[in-house]
Amino acid sequence: MPGNADLIRPIYEEWGRGNWRPRFDVYASDMDWGWSDEFPGLGGVYDDRRDPNPRLRDWLSGWKYWIVDANDFIELGDYVVVLTGYRGRGRSSGVEVRQEGAHVFKLRDGKVVRLEIFADRQRAIESALGAGSEAVSTD
Repeated sequence: MPGNADLIRPIYEEWGRGNWRPRFDVYASDMDWGWSDEFPGLGGVYDDRRDPNPRLRDWLSGWKYWIVDANDFIELGDYVVVLTGYRGRGRSSGVEVRQEGAHVFKLRDGKVVRLEIFADRQRAIESALGAGSEAVSTD
């Protein structure tokens, strides 16, 4: 039986080629997604099913290309933290950018119900750990 990380690996096959189509079969129809507050003007996780997603389109508009590679998958119960590497070239500046980040996916019944993008890997892991411990709290 495939793990949650196996369910989201195909997303990174596409994103690694710079294909940012907005929907994948593993996405729940009511999936929430967005960016952590580390991204001014984009921060917040919302139910936004518009196609194409305007926040993603705004982010990508500043780049000649923007590619994300999955470096590692960490399964934490219903959460998968994907440690990522980004490569891009600014549309107007031409500057090449390489940086690390992370994505936190929450899955339920084999579907992604939430995705949040982080600039800080440790913060992403802590977010998933905190959310997971809240979900199993018996207080």
